[in-house]
Amino acid sequence: MADGGGGSAGAGLVVSGGGSFAVASDALFADVQSLELVRSEMRGAAAALQRIDRRVSENLLRRADAPLSALDAERELDRGQQLVAAAGDRAGAIAFVLRASAEGYGVADAAAQRAVQGLAASVGLSIGMFLPLFAALMAPALPTALAGLLVASVLVPGGPAAIPGAVGGWLAENNRLLTNPLTVALLRAGVMSVDDVIGGALGLPPAVVRALGDEGAGVVGIGASAGLFTLLGSRVGLLTETAVATRAAVQRDLSAPPSGLAGRIDRIPQRVHDEKGEPAGQHIRIERYGAPGRPDRFEVYITGTADFSPRSGADPFDLTSDVGTIAELPAGAVRAVEQAMAQEGITAESPVQFTGYSQGGLIAVTLAASGDYNTQGVVAVGSPTAHVEVGDDFPVIAIEHTDDIVPAMAGMRSGHDTVLVEREAFADRETPPAVAVPSHDRGEYRRTAELADQAMSPRLVAAREALAGFTSGTTPISSTTYVAERVHGAR
Repeated sequence: MADGGGGSAGAGLVVSGGGSFAVASDALFADVQSLELVRSEMRGAAAALQRIDRRVSENLLRRADAPLSALDAERELDRGQQLVAAAGDRAGAIAFVLRASAEGYGVADAAAQRAVQGLAASVGLSIGMFLPLFAALMAPALPTALAGLLVASVLVPGGPAAIPGAVGGWLAENNRLLTNPLTVALLRAGVMSVDDVIGGALGLPPAVVRALGDEGAGVVGIGASAGLFTLLGSRVGLLTETAVATRAAVQRDLSAPPSGLAGRIDRIPQRVHDEKGEPAGQHIRIERYGAPGRPDRFEVYITGTADFSPRSGADPFDLTSDVGTIAELPAGAVRAVEQAMAQEGITAESPVQFTGYSQGGLIAVTLAASGDYNTQGVVAVGSPTAHVEVGDDFPVIAIEHTDDIVPAMAGMRSGHDTVLVEREAFADRETPPAVAVPSHDRGEYRRTAELADQAMSPRLVAAREALAGFTSGTTPISSTTYVAERVHGAR
């Protein structure tokens, strides 16, 4: 269904959510909209012909001694009125059928997701129940396995420290394995069953595990599993949180608001590495807009993960913050954004919109859902946000690739308030070499955002217009970027 980034407006996009169960390509929604417009135009034309017909009747033509051709024209007028009305009814009926098919597909898709989730939960529970037995059986072979790993780590050029890089290199050479919608779907299901594996391993009754898990009350789910990983990791020096210090880096005058979803991605700061391998660039960008008689309003842009090591380093936008944010803990990256917002003068009453890429989108949705800010809109790009319930008080757009494993880290999306825009980035293209997850590339997401900016789905159009209307009638004031770092030895 993807076109590789070119083609007509909305090509390759699938739109869902926005308060509806409907799931369909943007082209289908555009067809529905066109057919409904045809129905409206035909009804208008039929009404105009009816008014003419009432003014020029056959009796009037006879009294005026009109020629036979005039009488024939009046009868054709009646026939034209019937045809126009029938065309309008037909267009309306086709639009209804297309819309119903989208709704029906959405309901069926939701039912299929629930079935897959239930199956994954059962499988996870079974794995968990047999995990202690499996561990007991494997215990005698553990010393031999550890010795083999030690020998392998010595043989790898660079020693044990080079193993993560070697794994990353292998994944980059075989990136089609990860860049696959089937892999993404399996990962989503697997993530949803982690709590079931843990419940089974703890020997909890299956009914209790299901009642407390995602399939039941949702008391124990992805967040609790991430919290457990954080707790266990901290025992061995991994996923350890620290204090965070945030400072303003660069302040510039602001010339204009962002232009569309692609323009928003362009404004997200990038965290890169310099020639020495040291991190460089900014994490957060905050734009201020003013309007007479109204409080200043702000656009907040948040970058993605800069450090994927499980051991906390200098950069708070790391794996520790990724897991901590999913676990709903006070993650370092979240605190960094909160500090930047406080330095910018953003209060609980200040109107604010959030845009984030990858981890930045997760942070954006988390802050919006917290209720601590006067959020007016959110855009999350390539982010694991499916587990966060945001509500429908403001527009939320999530842009995801169906062959990107990063959004799948949050499991399956249960709510329908978020406008979800999806595309398979590499459906009919070769994946670039030496890139482990090319479908998560920021440039690929910008390409998808360009298509979304041209898309005609009414729910997406309404969300885009609401986001753009946030800065309507305001004067751009300033744009400030912020840099954050971890402060080790403090919490």
